[in-house]
Amino acid sequence: MRKYGILCSLVWCGKVPVKVTLHPDRMKAPSVSLHLDLAVLLVSGLTISAISLNVSPNRQQFFTRESVSLTCGEEESSDGWTLKRISVVKTEKCGAAQGFGRRNGSSCIVSDLSPLSDRGVYWCEHRSGQRSIKVTITVSDRPFIMEIPALPVIAGSDVTLRCRSRNGSTIPVNFFKYGRHSTPIGAAPEGEFTIRNVQQSDEGFYWCSTGQTESPSSKLNVRAPPPPPTNSPSLISTLIRVLCHLVVIILYCICTCLMMSTCCCRKKGKTPTVTMEMTQCIESGQGLPNICVDDTADVTTEHDF
Repeated sequence: MRKYGILCSLVWCGKVPVKVTLHPDRMKAPSVSLHLDLAVLLVSGLTISAISLNVSPNRQQFFTRESVSLTCGEEESSDGWTLKRISVVKTEKCGAAQGFGRRNGSSCIVSDLSPLSDRGVYWCEHRSGQRSIKVTITVSDRPFIMEIPALPVIAGSDVTLRCRSRNGSTIPVNFFKYGRHSTPIGAAPEGEFTIRNVQQSDEGFYWCSTGQTESPSSKLNVRAPPPPPTNSPSLISTLIRVLCHLVVIILYCICTCLMMSTCCCRKKGKTPTVTMEMTQCIESGQGLPNICVDDTADVTTEHDF
């Protein structure tokens, strides 16, 4: 009788090689596996959005009774995110009964800022446990504040520090950096000081002073620029991904054709067979050659399904 099937694996059990021939009816399991492999490949090809925290206006220092808006989320979704802060005494959630601020979509608006309750560290947290960067908000009742970015500045860019009063006008001051208290890093008759081509060494705490009064100090955060885009790695990565998808599709088509062939054979009344061939090798020892015996020579077991 005609034998047919698909050779799936060759398993070595010690000294016993076993060749297993599967019945075509078993093709459903590999087919499901191929579906899963294809799904894994497609999911692995998805890009993960960057976690973000946006501050508007983008500065760390505020006057009392001013407002600030902080927005949580990813590039394409804001679901599942909560704005949190550590104030002077406790950790709070935006919009909660015992929390702070009010929710407005994916944003949290903190109004009527107070030096006692709203000064602290803010960040976004997802229900999965992911967290964004942290920003520090300082609320001051002094005559002037220093405008410094709340979000990290990319190395190589320019950043301007601005010292202004509550009515928005700038005042002539000197700017200082922590570690150089006695010597100002720059005199600013117009109330602004620009750091060009910011580098990691420029990171630190800054403040401005008129000689009689000082602004609060805040830290300038600097992060490395993103790597420059390169064509070769992205092209290679794309080709590898396409080849992987093609291999999965080809295997799926082969399995589908074999399943259809099995169905056609059934309609013609042919009965498939299941065969198992085993060859056992026995070690003779003492330098003699091994003796291999075919346990199933000339033996075919047929099963009717």
